[in-house]
Amino acid sequence: MLKTLASVVLLSTSVAIAAPWGGSQQFGGKPHPPPGFFPSHGDHGKFGGHGYGSGNGSGQVPFTFPLANGFPNIKNPSPALTQIEKQAHGTLPNTPLSPTLQTGDNTIFELIAFNELFEVAFFTSLINNITQGVEGFEIGSPVVKNFVLNALITVQAQEELHALGANGILTAAGETPIQPCEYIFPSADFDSAIGFARTFTDVVLGTLQDALAGLAANGDEEYIPLIGSIIGQEGEQNGYYRSLLDLVPSELPFLTRSKAQFAFSVLNQDVVVPGSCPNSNIIDLPIFGALKVLAENIKGKDQQLEFSFTNNGTDTDSISLVYINQQNLPIVEKPTIISEKDGVVTFEAFFPFSKFIMNGLTIAVVTNDSGPFDTVDEVADATLFGPGLIEVN
Repeated sequence: MLKTLASVVLLSTSVAIAAPWGGSQQFGGKPHPPPGFFPSHGDHGKFGGHGYGSGNGSGQVPFTFPLANGFPNIKNPSPALTQIEKQAHGTLPNTPLSPTLQTGDNTIFELIAFNELFEVAFFTSLINNITQGVEGFEIGSPVVKNFVLNALITVQAQEELHALGANGILTAAGETPIQPCEYIFPSADFDSAIGFARTFTDVVLGTLQDALAGLAANGDEEYIPLIGSIIGQEGEQNGYYRSLLDLVPSELPFLTRSKAQFAFSVLNQDVVVPGSCPNSNIIDLPIFGALKVLAENIKGKDQQLEFSFTNNGTDTDSISLVYINQQNLPIVEKPTIISEKDGVVTFEAFFPFSKFIMNGLTIAVVTNDSGPFDTVDEVADATLFGPGLIEVN
């Protein structure tokens, strides 16, 4: 079935992406669009949302909330929540929520909510594109089209519950729930949308590892099983996206570690419309300068890779490029500056694929420290620009 699906939707045989890239006590205007993500008016128009999307940047009409069902403003309990739960094939946990969070753990759930709201926006747009047969998103076989839509509609509802759950935890603890931003998406067709979903889910899987470590260190152990269940669910999703891309479902034996700072930065750099977030400023995380990976379809081999960033006064003689891949020690490479023009620094650095078998997601950042680094935490503390996201399989 998967081979049939891959052939019908004309998916790539190999993909390597480089991207600069309310509360209860339970979990609880349209300009003319450019080509890309369009609103739906058909059977799946109930998902709502205003948004299109063709590639990060020029002329794209942002996706805005609320959805047709009122999300993210869903009461618990309510008929709207029940409908979401039915679509998601399961419910929000009904266990009591803690009236407090340890210092720092509010940031964990704020970031989770921030990310999940973006994911709901993305999958709503993708569903609408496929439903309407927007150019680049056509799936010729009705059987295959329904197969894909059924999966994505379920995922969209599950992400709604993830967002409601994170904001419910915040509200129960007397914290402020995160409100949605406006979004643009760097995808102009089905293939690139699924590739993008694969990459941001990789980042989520790495960042939720960071959430587990934080909850354990801070003393909010009661939420560790909950986050563990979300990691499993996101992993199931990513196996599906990888299968659509004709890749083996399981990416790595040990998935790449990430940090909250990297996830927050890449979302703000690549998908959030600047100035559109009502209260993301309460999330106590930095936004690093963007690091662009100047390559596509990166192969699994030793090679020089080119990167660029917009300089903000950094002494380029003292920078290092650090790769984070799997659960291994961070890899430090010395950049070779190619050019510095109009404030843009372009450089190359060695990508030591063979020595470390660097499949899957690699996170690249520019640091002001040459290491060596013992942990990803140390890398994040020294980061100036990033993350650049590299996918190899």
